[in-house]
Amino acid sequence: MYFLQQNSKLVDLQNLLAMNNLTNLVQSPKRISNRSVSSIDVIISNTDKETFTVNQKLGYSDHLTQLLYLKSKIQMEGPITKYKRHFTVKNFEQFQYSLHKENWNDLTTSDEPNMSFNIFMDTFRYYFNTAFPLKFTHTNNSAKNTWITKGVIIPRNKLRLLYHIKSSIKLSVKFLKYIQTYQKIYRKVITEAKKARQIKLYYPPQIKTKCYGN
Repeated sequence: MYFLQQNSKLVDLQNLLAMNNLTNLVQSPKRISNRSVSSIDVIISNTDKETFTVNQKLGYSDHLTQLLYLKSKIQMEGPITKYKRHFTVKNFEQFQYSLHKENWNDLTTSDEPNMSFNIFMDTFRYYFNTAFPLKFTHTNNSAKNTWITKGVIIPRNKLRLLYHIKSSIKLSVKFLKYIQTYQKIYRKVITEAKKARQIKLYYPPQIKTKCYGN
């Protein structure tokens, strides 16, 4: 969705966001070239209080990175409580059955499209919240990206430098192929690092014991 130019589709999207108390926090273009500017990458949030966004060029692509700053509570160590919806086969069957048995005559009898749409959304939201209610869940807050090791950081920084060079000057075809090959290698490094971390989590090293006999 192109957010810099007003059109009917954008108005419909903005109205839909407003109905659900949502707003787009990105107000500046993310792609700037010599010929045009565009803003198709957005950040949708249910609050716009004490927030602001900043553009930053990392050198990985022609799109600028959007950094979102918002005020939040101090994150506590240990387990924390969150609201979460549980989606199961039984819940989906209940949701489908509720929509199937609902009488939708009010949608067809109304002459006002907006009223029909509001009736549909209210009914849909009611059955959705009934079938998939928000429940308290306890999550562990101690998880970190431990797979990001020195072997990942070093090629990441080099790739960032290569992309900066690529966006700054005109390069030869041979050098562009080198950057493309290095990018593929870096992706494999990330994949293997994540796999190694998962193996350590699910298959911890066994403790070797020694037995002494008389």
